Amino acid sequence: MRNEPLGKNILSGLTVKSLLSEYPNSFQVLDWEGNFVSVTDRFARFLEFEPKEIVGKSILNFTQEDDKENTQNTFEGLGENPNIVNFENRLVTKSKEEVWIIWLLIPLTDSKIILGFDRDVTIQKDISFEFLLQQQKYKSIFDNLPMGIAITDEKGKIVETNKTARTYFDIQDGELLNRTLNIRKYTLIQPNGTKIYPRKSSLMRALRHKEVIRNLEIGMIKENKITWFDILATPIPIENFGLAVAFLDITQRRHAEEKIAYMAFFDQLTNLPNRNSLIDKLFPIFEEARRHGNLVGILAIDLDNFKIINDSRGHDFGDKIIKLVAYRIRESIRVYDLISRQGGDEFTVVLPDLSNERDAAVISESILDAMTHPFVIDGERIFVNISIGIALYPTDGKDSNTLLKNADSALNLAKSQGKNCYVFFTEELQTVVAERLEIENRMRIAIIENQFTLMYQPKIDLYTRKPVGVEALIRWRHPERGLISPNVFIPISEETGMILAIGEWVIKSAIKTMREWKDHGVKDISMAVNISTKQFKHERLISTIAENLKLYKVDPHDLEVELTESSVMENADAAVRTMQEIRKLGAKIAIDDFGTGYSSLGYLKKLPISSLKIDRSFVSEITTDKDSKTIIHAVSNLAHNLGLSVVAEGAETEEQVRLLAESGVDQIQGFYFAKPMTSEDCLHFLKTELGISD
Repeated sequence: MRNEPLGKNILSGLTVKSLLSEYPNSFQVLDWEGNFVSVTDRFARFLEFEPKEIVGKSILNFTQEDDKENTQNTFEGLGENPNIVNFENRLVTKSKEEVWIIWLLIPLTDSKIILGFDRDVTIQKDISFEFLLQQQKYKSIFDNLPMGIAITDEKGKIVETNKTARTYFDIQDGELLNRTLNIRKYTLIQPNGTKIYPRKSSLMRALRHKEVIRNLEIGMIKENKITWFDILATPIPIENFGLAVAFLDITQRRHAEEKIAYMAFFDQLTNLPNRNSLIDKLFPIFEEARRHGNLVGILAIDLDNFKIINDSRGHDFGDKIIKLVAYRIRESIRVYDLISRQGGDEFTVVLPDLSNERDAAVISESILDAMTHPFVIDGERIFVNISIGIALYPTDGKDSNTLLKNADSALNLAKSQGKNCYVFFTEELQTVVAERLEIENRMRIAIIENQFTLMYQPKIDLYTRKPVGVEALIRWRHPERGLISPNVFIPISEETGMILAIGEWVIKSAIKTMREWKDHGVKDISMAVNISTKQFKHERLISTIAENLKLYKVDPHDLEVELTESSVMENADAAVRTMQEIRKLGAKIAIDDFGTGYSSLGYLKKLPISSLKIDRSFVSEITTDKDSKTIIHAVSNLAHNLGLSVVAEGAETEEQVRLLAESGVDQIQGFYFAKPMTSEDCLHFLKTELGISD
């Protein structure tokens, strides 16, 4: 048995189908254990069997008894060391005649099959012809492999190449190979770009030490282009031979890998470094600042109201703005400052080598000033404002994550203070951030442990002075901190997305309570639930309402959905479609906190609503501010003309109630009549006020 010098990956690019097509009736196909997968008619006739009598059976079934061990060892060896193998054995024909076969086995590692070229040496006169034929077939396969192959002598001189290798290295067919692996014609480089000196190359070292080389990547500079090769080399265990070297062109793969690497560290829209790239660069900048006693500024930058531009003008228009903003920021900072895009409309700027806080403020003012000039896009002048949050190393943190987080916290404060400004991170802000994080973590536990509860505040008809509805108000009863105000946890739940789970719980609990009250005789009392902006936009809102109304068998007309002006007007057309879906269910809709948003009164007629709730800020000033009374009176008249009822919330005194009645308000919700109550207490209140006996 003889192992040929070619490595196990040489034939990886070939397929059985292509070989069968090109060399029909030439070889047998076996699997890795020596079972015949397909055989030629010639081979079957030679053994006096039909092909179907051979396929699926092991070669050992047809091997002479004394040769079975050697045959089995040969196939087992191929599994461990898949090289081209020559061996011979005796097969037994159907008529029990023994015939000698010389096999050339070519393992295809990718397909896990073996190509068996068989030669009958029983009749000596056929030996020369068959051997020549096998050589020609072997040479054809070798020459057309989809990778370059070079065979060397013991000194590294190339003695044979295939067609692919000759193309790679500009070797003409028939040219004398007067060259060695000590290649000097082309410059070779390593993956990191450093030059490879021929005598120190891995191939020459493998030749001297008779070593196997796998996964060696080398770049060859030819005509100002780099061709990248994955090289496999293995010693040839034949006297006067050196290495068999396979060259696989991986240039396209390298380009793809480089593109992927670029995408991992750079933003595709602006070509700025992304967050990953920025974080990699921050540590050495901090170290440099520590050694010299300097500050490093981290600016978190966000475009104000960019979502409105994106939604109204489209993402292509928004992308143009992002690119122009990136350019202006880059032009407003120092040449050695770093700018990166974090995603969306967020940027981060790193300011090394600051002497004091004022240096960061000056650069921030420069960036803000650059945004005062309009952007001209498609002939249109667009004004864009930004907000900036600033954190300083080492004052506000000593690692990248802390500083980026603190800069974001300062940015949020800048936005809450009116936007278009910069704010420094402070210790007081750090306390607020820590408190917020604690609330967020506790809230996740509260959802799991059912710490939320609903309170119910009645709405009283000013004409009959009887309750006509209630509003469900969420409360958080924390086991350690007691009652936590919705003003604290609702904004956090909005930001984190937890409002969706909380909102669905509120809808379900409120409708379930309606069912329980109806079972106790309370009829014709509507239940109002507040829907957050995020939940109003969510695709599950309609199905959540419908499923719970059906589950608890509640009349949809008894449910009222309360929406804020801002959530409706953020995307008015989409909001109207969602509101129409709610009305199709049979539920009513009220605009909550009316007068605090930015909707026009004229737009109300387009909304499928049933009532307006006047914000408590107007109600609290009705006895002292004539403007508040005038506004309430005007809103009431407009609402009634549109067929809407008017509810005032926050009435606490008899004087307020009197003035609200004079202003045309229909219903009152406030402490003057009833405070928020538990389900049990509210049920008792309703039954008492409505005269329902137990």
